[in-house]
Amino acid sequence: MAKVHVIPHTHWDREWYFTQQDSDVLATYNFTKVIETLENTETYTCYHLDGQSSIVEDYLKVLPYMQERMAKLVSGKKLFIGPWYTQTDTYNVAVESIIRNLKYGMHIAEGLGHCMKVGYLPDTFGHNAQMPTIFKGMGIDNIIFWRGIDYDQQVEKSHFFWRSMGGDEIYAYNLVHGYGAAKNINATPDHLDKKIFPMVEKIKSLSGLDEVLIPSGGDQVNIDPELPKTLQAATERSGKDVYVISSMEAFVDVLRENGHTFETYQGEFKLPRYTRIHKTIGSVRYDIKKLNFEIEQFLLKKLEVVVAIAKAQGITVHTELIDIAWKKILECHAHDSMGGCNSDATNADIMHRLKQAEEICHGLYNLVIKEIASACNDDELMLFNGQMTPYNGMVKAVVFSASENIAVLESGLPLPIEVLNKETLSGGKIIEVTKDGEKEVDVPPYYRFELNVLVSELPAMGYRVFEVQACKQANMEQVNSEQTVIENQALRVSLEQGQLHLEDKLNGRVIEQLLTFEEQADDGDSYDFSPLEGDTPNYSTSLEWLSCTVGETQQSLSVRATLVVPQDLTARQSGQQNRQAVFDITMSLVSGESQLLFDINTLNNTCDHRVRVLINSDLQTDTSISTQPFALMERPVAPDLAQWREKYRECPVDIETTDGSVAIAESERSLILTGRGLKEFQILKGSESDKIALTLFKSTGRLGKDDLLWRPGRASGINNTVVYTPDAQLQKAMSFSFALALCDNAQHKTIRQLERRYLDQPFGYQKQSLNSFENRLERFQVRFEPRQHSSSFSLFSLPQALELSSLGHAFYRDNAIILRVFNPTGSPIELDLDSLKHFADVELVNYREQPLDGAYIVRPNNSLDVRLTLGHKEK
Repeated sequence: MAKVHVIPHTHWDREWYFTQQDSDVLATYNFTKVIETLENTETYTCYHLDGQSSIVEDYLKVLPYMQERMAKLVSGKKLFIGPWYTQTDTYNVAVESIIRNLKYGMHIAEGLGHCMKVGYLPDTFGHNAQMPTIFKGMGIDNIIFWRGIDYDQQVEKSHFFWRSMGGDEIYAYNLVHGYGAAKNINATPDHLDKKIFPMVEKIKSLSGLDEVLIPSGGDQVNIDPELPKTLQAATERSGKDVYVISSMEAFVDVLRENGHTFETYQGEFKLPRYTRIHKTIGSVRYDIKKLNFEIEQFLLKKLEVVVAIAKAQGITVHTELIDIAWKKILECHAHDSMGGCNSDATNADIMHRLKQAEEICHGLYNLVIKEIASACNDDELMLFNGQMTPYNGMVKAVVFSASENIAVLESGLPLPIEVLNKETLSGGKIIEVTKDGEKEVDVPPYYRFELNVLVSELPAMGYRVFEVQACKQANMEQVNSEQTVIENQALRVSLEQGQLHLEDKLNGRVIEQLLTFEEQADDGDSYDFSPLEGDTPNYSTSLEWLSCTVGETQQSLSVRATLVVPQDLTARQSGQQNRQAVFDITMSLVSGESQLLFDINTLNNTCDHRVRVLINSDLQTDTSISTQPFALMERPVAPDLAQWREKYRECPVDIETTDGSVAIAESERSLILTGRGLKEFQILKGSESDKIALTLFKSTGRLGKDDLLWRPGRASGINNTVVYTPDAQLQKAMSFSFALALCDNAQHKTIRQLERRYLDQPFGYQKQSLNSFENRLERFQVRFEPRQHSSSFSLFSLPQALELSSLGHAFYRDNAIILRVFNPTGSPIELDLDSLKHFADVELVNYREQPLDGAYIVRPNNSLDVRLTLGHKEK
C-alpha cells in the first residue's frame, strides 16, 4: 500500500499571453475563493500558491483587507507561499538575480507567517547545475521540479541527491507527469481508472518509495472544494493506496527519511526528453534580455558599490529604492517573461518595468555619488574602482571644462590622458531677474571630453580624487587614419582583401577570416528557433573598410558586412532576395589590455530570421566551456541527432546558454569570448578549425506555432489560438558587444579575470557647474550635510584569488553590507579576515543573512557571504 500525497495548487503565471493586469483581476476572485475554502472546510488541510510571493503582493495591493485572514492561514501552514518572488528563469538572468529573487520571496512570505522551504520550480525551462548551491545558501535542502530530466542518461529514480559543482547536495524530486498531472481530478470511475491510477503506478515505479507525490492543479486554476471527497473516493476505489491532501513540505520530510537509498547526480537538467525545454529561447526578444543585463550590471557593479562606500562614510542612503528596483526586474525574470515567450502587450509591460528600474537605479546613483563628491572642489574628477584589488590601467572618463585643452592631475602631477572625443557645447542662456524685469544673459560655450586616463593603484572598492585643470598644451587626441591595421602590445588586427586577420603578437598565433555573419530563416516561434526546410543560410563574403582611429592609448577599426537577404518567409520560399542586412563592426584595442573589443550595430528590417556572428579559431575541440553561477559548464559538441524524433520532444541541438562567457580550448591554447548580454552560442566543427557561433538575435511573429522542423506537434504555449507578435520581429536598431581573448588556458580563474576586466571597469564622476544634463537628476538642488573632504578612500582590499559576486545592503541589520565572494580556483581559499579587520563586526552568514558557524573557507566553484557592520571596532 502506498500513500499518495496529493498537492492542491495553482500554477500562476503572472503574465504570459495575457498581462499582469489580467492576472490581478483573476487573482482577486481565485485567491479569495482559496482563502474562503481553507477557512470553511476543515478537511481541506492546505493549498499552494505556486511557490512565489509576488502574486501575494499583487493580490494584497488590490485587497489589502484580506491580509490578516491570509496571514492566519500562512502561519498555520494551511496556505503555502514562497520561497520565490517570481519563478525564475535559471539561465538568462544573473546568479545574483536568482539569489535576490529567493531572498525577497522568502522575506515577504515570512512576513506573513511562514515561507515554504521547498525549492519549487514546476515549469522553468531547464535548471542550471549550480541550483543546489543556490538553494543551500538560502537554507533550503531540496528541489521539486519538472523539466529537463532524462531517466536513461542521468538518474534511474525520480528522487535522488543533486550535487552542484560547488559540492552542495540537496534532495531532488522530479514531477514525472508535470505540475498538472491530477488537474481537475474527479471521482468518476472512468477518470480514476484510466487516468489517475495509471499515472500513480508510473510514479511509483520510478520512485520505489511507499509514499509518492502527485500535484493537483494547473495554469490559473481555482481551488476545487470537492477535492477532499474526491480523494476519499479514490482511496476507496483503489483498494490499495491512500490518497490524502498533503503539502510539499510534508513530502520533503519523506525524502529526508529515505535519503540513505538515493543515488547522486551532478550536472544540469536541460534535456528535452519528456518535456520541451526551448533550448534556443536565449535569443528571443533580445531587446529585453539586453536591457535586463545592463540593469543587472549597473546595480551590481556601480549602484551597490557607491551605496556601500556612501554608507561607510556615514551618508544616509534610502536603500528601499534599491529594493524597489530589484523587485521590478525580478518581476520580469519569470520563465515566460524573461524567456520572451509572451504577447506583445505583456512584453510592453516588461520593457516598461525594466525602464522604471533603470531610472530608479540611475537616479539614486546620481544622488549618492553626488553626495560622496559634495566635499570636493569644482573641477575635481573622482574615479571609482568597484574591484576588490587596486586597479592599474586605462579608465574611460567624461570631463567638462571651459578650456579647450585640459590636464588631469594626481598630487600635482599630470597623468597620461588621451582625448577620444571632444564636443563643443552651447552654454545657452540664463535668466536674471533685475529691477527692470527678466534679462537673458549668454553663457559661454564649454567642452565635453571623453578621455582615456592612465591610472595606477586606484584604490580597491573605493575612489581617488583627481584635479582637472586648464592646459595650454594641446591634448593628445585620437586621429583618423586610412590604415587597415590596429594593434597594441598583445594583438594585431588587419583587414586584408575583405577579411579580418588576428595575430597574437606574444606567441605567434594567427587566426584567418576571423569574423563572418550568418543569416538564415527562422520558421520557429517565440519559444524556439527552427530552420525552414530547404533553406540555405546566407553568409557575409567580405568586409568593407569604413574608418580607423589611432592614438597612443587606443586604436579602433570599423568595417561593414552587407548581406542580401529575403524580406520574410514568403519571399524566402519564392527565392526573392529583396533586403539588405547591414552590420557595422567596430573593433578596439586598448593599450595594456589583452582583449579585442567588438561593438556591432544593425538596423533590422527583415522578418522571421536568425542572425549569428561566427568567430573563427585556430582550435579544434569536442567540448564547449561556458560560465554558469560560480562555476564553469562543459558540454559535448555536436551530439548525435539521428532519429531524435523517436526519443525527444524537440531537437536536442547543441545550441547552449552561457552566463556570460564561452570558450574553446586545446592543450596550452584557448579562445575566450565574453559578451554583454549575449547568452546563446554553438560550437561549429570545421575540417581545420572550429568556430564559436554567437546568436545576436532571432525575429519571429508568433507566440506559438504547430509542427516545427525542430519541434514537431502542437504549438507551445496556448496551442489553440494564434497569438501574433509583430514586436518580436525586432524591427529596430540594435547593438551587440563582446570581447575576445587568446590565452594559454581556459581555466575558471582565467575566464573570470577576463570577464572582470571587460565588464567591471572603473567609472568616474566630476563635480562641476558647467553641465547639468549628463546625469538626469543633476539639475535638481539637494542640500547635503557638510562633510570632510577625502581625496582617497578604500572600503577594503582583498588580495586573494577570489571574485566579487556582490556587495549589497543588509536586510536585517542597519548599517551593514553583505559581501559575497566566490572561488574560481581548484583549491579551497580561506578568507583573509585581516583585510576586513577595520569593520566593527565581521560575521559569517548564509544568503538569508542567517549567522553560520564554521571556518571562513570558500570552496572551489562555491561562494561565501560575510556581513560587514560599518564603523570601527570598539577598543
